[in-house]
Amino acid sequence: MAAPSTTATASDDIDAEAFKRLYPEQYYDRFLSEGVRPDGRPLGRARAVTIGAGAITSVDGSALVKVGRTTVLAGVRLEIIRPDEMSPSLGQLALSVELAPFSSQEYRPGRPPDHVSVITQHLTTALLSGGDAVELTSLCIAQGKAAWRASLDLYVLDADGCVLDAALLAVLAALRNTRIPPVRTTREGHYVAVGGGRAGDAGGEGIIESSPMAMQLGRCPLGLTCCLYRGHLLVDPTADEERLAECCVSVVLDQHGRLQGVYKLGGKVLADAGTLVKCTEAARLRYRELSGLMELSLGQAAKGTGGNG
Repeated sequence: MAAPSTTATASDDIDAEAFKRLYPEQYYDRFLSEGVRPDGRPLGRARAVTIGAGAITSVDGSALVKVGRTTVLAGVRLEIIRPDEMSPSLGQLALSVELAPFSSQEYRPGRPPDHVSVITQHLTTALLSGGDAVELTSLCIAQGKAAWRASLDLYVLDADGCVLDAALLAVLAALRNTRIPPVRTTREGHYVAVGGGRAGDAGGEGIIESSPMAMQLGRCPLGLTCCLYRGHLLVDPTADEERLAECCVSVVLDQHGRLQGVYKLGGKVLADAGTLVKCTEAARLRYRELSGLMELSLGQAAKGTGGNG
């Protein structure tokens, strides 16, 4: 007698999926009228988050972040460069964002979705505007002679909504996980990384005591995206919810709760003042949750590498 029930359940699942594709608004309206979303969350609940600091051993810092199904991998590679003549005491941070072909149904070969460039722009603003998020002076080895260049590569593996939020979290965790090796000078006057550091080679003489050992962050910007759909405010929307939304807004705050940016990521209408206030309050609550998870992950990574966290 179990076979007909199993067949009926499978048929119901297929029918529901087909109905969702053909009539997405009606599909979501059925759930929202009950105060829940298709994934079972209340309207104001964000998705579960996992952070794996130090996920990659072949780079100098890394983090793998999952927000629901949205997955972002960040890696930091270090190299010694000669600083720019116009900023002799500053290192450099280079940022790139790539979307895996399997990460989104919007991906087309040779033509990445528009939101990739938007995310890159917003990340650059969050990290480098004002000059105190990533303190580039902390990457200086010898003024005018040597500095670190940090190449920060982000790979979006699954773009199931709120990619900017996951990217910011992955970036911060990877930067804080980055450990800078000691630096020495050679007889020829070159600057090289020392010993077991992943960015360098062996050596020991002529160690520069003032060389930085960790990247300094003055601000730690994290974000939360909310969307407005038929008068409902949805916190941390999925990709399906973002596509249906009349408005999507990302609020970025620092560790002191100060507003760092408000970005409109999609939709045809503008968010009113009341909606922005609700989004900001939700972002403050989310920040405490995310920062706690990040500290826990960084601590675990530090124990796994002999306390270098």
